[in-house]
Amino acid sequence: MALALGEGGKRTAASGAPAYVNRAVVLACVFAFVLQLPPESFAFVPAYFFGTVDLAGPLPTAALWRGLFGHVLIHGDVVHLVTNMAVLWPLGDAMERMLGHGRYALLFVAGTVAGALTEGALAVDRMAPLIGASGAICALMGAALWLRPPARWPLFRWLRLPLLTAAALFAALNIAMVALPPAADSPLAEVGWGAHVGGLLAGVALAALLRRR
Repeated sequence: MALALGEGGKRTAASGAPAYVNRAVVLACVFAFVLQLPPESFAFVPAYFFGTVDLAGPLPTAALWRGLFGHVLIHGDVVHLVTNMAVLWPLGDAMERMLGHGRYALLFVAGTVAGALTEGALAVDRMAPLIGASGAICALMGAALWLRPPARWPLFRWLRLPLLTAAALFAALNIAMVALPPAADSPLAEVGWGAHVGGLLAGVALAALLRRR
């Protein structure tokens, strides 16, 4: 990995260093879809953590923890996968190069967990499974809105303004959908709006703490 000397002679990752963590996550999501990993084994089921009238929680089982972290790898169809990866690839690369590998991994995991728990806390049907990387991606969006990563990297150079603008509009849409939930029979009701908002809030909250000084 290329290194550069920062202030005080400390070595920091150069802007051209590959975003190892983000690329690994993208590949893992693609492989999970190609291999058709069973959603029921990796989805996050809110009832397992929060419980229901008939079910105590959190359940001390592998299914709970596998779902809490593993749901990010599972996508319902090609459109779901492609739209998520189309945002995760450029935005994740830019954020990882800005924060560094370890801080980026922490941000991504925190967004994954925060999104799942927020969705679970707000869900009317706590047996409804949650899948997809949207919560973690929203954490990256929240951090990007706060930190505004520079447009030095080729893949992000032309997408920086559209991505930041889309992130701001997307944040407003999600807050509106959580405040005014769509009807139960609406296709919009299937979207994990709570997971998006939880991820966004986690990204904003962690951005200042994780920023490379």
